[in-house]
Amino acid sequence: MNVQMPSDQIHRGEFGFTDIFAELWKFKFYVVVIFVITAVVSAYVALQMPNIYRTTTTLAPATEKKSGLGGLGSSLGGLASLAGVNLSGAGAVDKTDLAIELLRSKAFLARFIETEGLLLPLLAAKSWDLNSGQYVYDPDVYDEKSKTWVRKAIAPRKPEPTSFEAAIKFAELLEINKDKTTSIVKINFEHLSPSDVQRWTLGLVEAVNNEIRARDIQEAKSSLRYLNKQLQESQISEIRSSLVQLIEEQTKTLMLADIRDEYVFKVVDPAFVPDEKFKPRRSLVVLMSLFGVGIILMLIAYARVLSSGQRS
Repeated sequence: MNVQMPSDQIHRGEFGFTDIFAELWKFKFYVVVIFVITAVVSAYVALQMPNIYRTTTTLAPATEKKSGLGGLGSSLGGLASLAGVNLSGAGAVDKTDLAIELLRSKAFLARFIETEGLLLPLLAAKSWDLNSGQYVYDPDVYDEKSKTWVRKAIAPRKPEPTSFEAAIKFAELLEINKDKTTSIVKINFEHLSPSDVQRWTLGLVEAVNNEIRARDIQEAKSSLRYLNKQLQESQISEIRSSLVQLIEEQTKTLMLADIRDEYVFKVVDPAFVPDEKFKPRRSLVVLMSLFGVGIILMLIAYARVLSSGQRS
């Protein structure tokens, strides 16, 4: 099969896919060989890719927005502000939004990684062995025999990574979405181990609940110390009455923090242990590789047809 085109037709750009395929047909043996090699190489590469597992948890806000203390905003606003109490609720950061920002914070993630001991599985593991239920570590990064980090790091980094480096990696594996209408939050997390993605996701929700609870307890106790001092010093009945209401609010905060485990987030749908990998889609890797090579070959054939027409 050898299709020749008039040179004037090529000059006018009157050629299409038929002519490009005709050009490819001239080198059909090499085209077939290239496709076979591409399929074999891409299949090998796809098989070397580790399985990645993904889990999802659905959360709902556990706290309601405060509506404030009415008339206290005008009569005792300055004093309440000094005590760290927001009366009207205006300008206050929603606890759900605060929790989400904490989950995205490198400092918070670094503390979580240190507490849970996640440095090795995050930065040294290259795959997960389902039979043994253990990580397979990259020998170029971590030597299991000597229990030492051997990765080549560019200064100022050292062979042993920091929790901040691990936090950056953790953040890449974490996806947080909040529905603006319902305030429902969905957290997706993916990693090599199907059991760890569930455990870490549940631990992350518990950690952020505890973090904000601890902050609120500390703020409430500081506010109570200040308000009780002002109550002892004030002799004006109206101010004393207002102070008592402020103290009640802070006492309520302490009570809720003490009895509520799900302080910011309520778990609607807990994270699960995935029984199927999330990625890679190995067949898709092979198909996309073949498609890419096909496009490249067609561009080469197009250039050859174009150049042959110009020479004519």
